[in-house]
Amino acid sequence: MDRSLRYSSLLSIVLGAVLVGLVLMKTQSQSRAHLGSKIAAPRSAGCITPSAFRTSNSLPRFSGMGRSRSNLQVMAGVQGPKIVATTGAFAPPPVARTTGAFHNKFRFPLPMIFASFLTRLLTEQHFVRYNRRYSYNKVFALGVCSVFDQVFESLSEEKKTQLFEAFITALDEDPSLYRSDQASLEAWAKSKSAADILPKSDGDDVEQVLAEVAATSDSFLYSKFFSIGLFRLLELTGAKDPKALENLVSSLNLKMDPIIRDLNYYKSSLSALIQAQELKRESEARAAKKREEAAAKKTEAIKKLANRQL
Repeated sequence: MDRSLRYSSLLSIVLGAVLVGLVLMKTQSQSRAHLGSKIAAPRSAGCITPSAFRTSNSLPRFSGMGRSRSNLQVMAGVQGPKIVATTGAFAPPPVARTTGAFHNKFRFPLPMIFASFLTRLLTEQHFVRYNRRYSYNKVFALGVCSVFDQVFESLSEEKKTQLFEAFITALDEDPSLYRSDQASLEAWAKSKSAADILPKSDGDDVEQVLAEVAATSDSFLYSKFFSIGLFRLLELTGAKDPKALENLVSSLNLKMDPIIRDLNYYKSSLSALIQAQELKRESEARAAKKREEAAAKKTEAIKKLANRQL
């Protein structure tokens, strides 16, 4: 009797445990289904999923000076709400396209001192050229031509011409326009004094260009080539007084500090390139002298050996 009671109690405990387990399993499955529906519903409405984080080439890789597009590129593949780029369909090319266009046109090797300088110059000019506020002007062109003529002076005329044309066409501009404007500005400046170089809205072509810069100084896209062009204009007049540059910059409503900084940078870069070229010539001369000495010693040794055999 006691034994049957014990079996009956044990059976009741086991059945109770099984029942509790079934209830818990059903509750968990219902909770999972409810949670899954909450997670799945927004996904169909366009929320970000891990697979949506991928870069896309459909957006421009560059949009103006100093503006990063990385966030837009990451979000480009997301389904649902679209992220729209800046209005006006402004889509400048990447730097790689500009440098690639240059190397496709100019296939000659350059000395390392020139190659590194040119790469930096082309990259900097790419960001100026494809800025929303960029506009070509004659003073800027004079600065570009002056840099090329001074920095690459030691190259042959043919190589310099090919290098310049490859540089300008890589930026989708006309090399002949640059050179013609350079010639006209140089002839104009040689006939003027430093005091004559001023902005005049009713003046000649050059004075009107300067007047336009002065009138739009707040939105004018300044670059180091423009400052070099200004300096070159004064240089051609024979100006020696440092105040001449200050007066010209002031008449254009521009700040003096960036112009002085860029001119000093250009001067130091040009000086470093000249020194590097001199060191290279000295090194080549020493190497040539050593070769000559080695050849002379070899000739002398051959003569001595011939005399012994005789």
